Amino acid sequence: MTFYNPNIQAKFEEDERSFVQLTGQTFARYVIVYTMEEGTEGVDPFDPDSTCWLSFLRYESAHQQRNLTAVHSFFGILLADIALEVLAGRVSTFWDHIFQTMVQKTPATQYEALYMGDKIQDFIELLVYSDIASKHASAGERDFNRIFCVKKEVGEPVFYTLYERLKLYDFLKREMRLSIDRKHSKVCGNEVHLCLKMAVEAGVGQNL
Repeated sequence: MTFYNPNIQAKFEEDERSFVQLTGQTFARYVIVYTMEEGTEGVDPFDPDSTCWLSFLRYESAHQQRNLTAVHSFFGILLADIALEVLAGRVSTFWDHIFQTMVQKTPATQYEALYMGDKIQDFIELLVYSDIASKHASAGERDFNRIFCVKKEVGEPVFYTLYERLKLYDFLKREMRLSIDRKHSKVCGNEVHLCLKMAVEAGVGQNL
C-alpha cells in the first residue's frame, strides 16, 4: 500500500506489526458507581424488567474520571448516562445514543444531539490517540503516528492514518460496541458498579 505522505509511508514500511488492529480491540473499561433508589435494595439491577432507579455517584477510578474532563467537564456524567442506556438495552453504540436524541425532533434536542456528537467524537479521538482511558493521570498527549487497521476475510485490509481520522471516528461511532461487562460489574449494598466496555468485535468491517 502506498501513502502520499513520505513519513507515513516510512512508518508503514518500518514495522507492519505496529498497526493497531481494530478487530477484537478493547479500547476501554470504565467502572461507574451508582446508588440505588431508596427502598429498592435487593432488586437485581441487571434484570431487564427491573424497576430499580440508579443515580450516578462516581467512577471507581478517580484518574479515569478526571481524565474525561479533557473532553468536557460534563462528559463523565454523559458517559454514565450512556452506560445506563446500555444496561437497559436501548443502545449498543455511540451512534445509537446520538440518533435517539435526534429523533425527538425538537430544535433544542437536535442541537443538543449535534453538540453531544461533537463531544463524543472528541472523546473517540482521545480514546484512540491518547491514554485518556488509563487509570493513571493522562497528560492528554496525542500520538497521531498510530495507524489503525481492519482486516477483512475477503479483500485488502482497510487502514486509517492521521489523514483518514474522520473516517476512523465515524467507523468507531457506528461499529464500536458498548456493553456492560458483567464479570467486572457488581452490587455492593445500595451501590451498583457497572463496567462499561468499549470494543470492536470480531467480524466488524467486512463491508468496508
